[in-house]
Amino acid sequence: MTGRFSSAAEQETTASAATRVGKAKARFDAIRVDYPPQTAVVAALDEMRVAAIGRPAHAPCGGAMLVAPHGCGKTESIVALCRLLEVSADEGCKPLLHVETAGAGTTDSLPTSILQALGAARPDVGTEKARWPRAIAEMQRCGVQIVVFDEFNRAARRPRMSRAIATAIREKIMDAGIAPVAFVGSEDAGSVLAQVPELMERLDDDIDLSPLRWDTKGDRALFVSFLADLDDAMVDAGILACLSGLTHESIARPLWEASAGRVRRICKIVRAAMAVALHDGRASVDRNDLAEAVDSYCIPRDFCQSNPFARQHGQ
Repeated sequence: MTGRFSSAAEQETTASAATRVGKAKARFDAIRVDYPPQTAVVAALDEMRVAAIGRPAHAPCGGAMLVAPHGCGKTESIVALCRLLEVSADEGCKPLLHVETAGAGTTDSLPTSILQALGAARPDVGTEKARWPRAIAEMQRCGVQIVVFDEFNRAARRPRMSRAIATAIREKIMDAGIAPVAFVGSEDAGSVLAQVPELMERLDDDIDLSPLRWDTKGDRALFVSFLADLDDAMVDAGILACLSGLTHESIARPLWEASAGRVRRICKIVRAAMAVALHDGRASVDRNDLAEAVDSYCIPRDFCQSNPFARQHGQ
């Protein structure tokens, strides 16, 4: 604990400090900062949804593939669109059905996962053959306009089942004209889809959400703009009293290195640094806080091999 704030900190109990910082973390988690690559994903998925609404009854539906490394904001983009659509949806309707691909990696798990996403009771009752009609009927009853299979890379866990899983989705949902489908996941999801060329031919779009590159001028500008908005948002939310200068190159460059340009990691690092600053009773985040956050969050997870904040100090 810093000497500058020791007298104030000594008056605060451990429990009250935990409450104060915990509430600040909750406010941080509630922050919604515009991140243009995610906004573009939301728009692309919604465009696919709208394009399918006017199709003839039972006409086959297309789809899209969103494959990017973990931590780039894929799931957050899906959740953002889901929130937007549910605002104007009729009660009981799910315009966007967000299905988390089961880890079992079998065709049997598909209708169960769909029924779970729809909130159906006892989604695993009955045989696979019986559950598929029930899943389709529930999708139609709930007015599903687009289906997103998230974490589709899990379908690669059983290589012999990968093609069968992708084919079942094509036949039961896309070719049957139920709704367009977006396949979302890390790089392994692409290998699953590549095994089914007849499905790949039906995909209209490849949606990009790659990590931001520091050596690309446009990406670097997006990265710095995101940091500026995040810095402002922490002050606006009353989490910190002062701006932390996250856009300064001495902070932005090592923050990019530690996060590999992935939005989730950026937020996790800044969140951890914010907690360090608040525990010390300071009004903003500094380089030492960020260095400590990288040591505690990134290094143990092998997100980076060394701390770029420490390297810049010659350590």
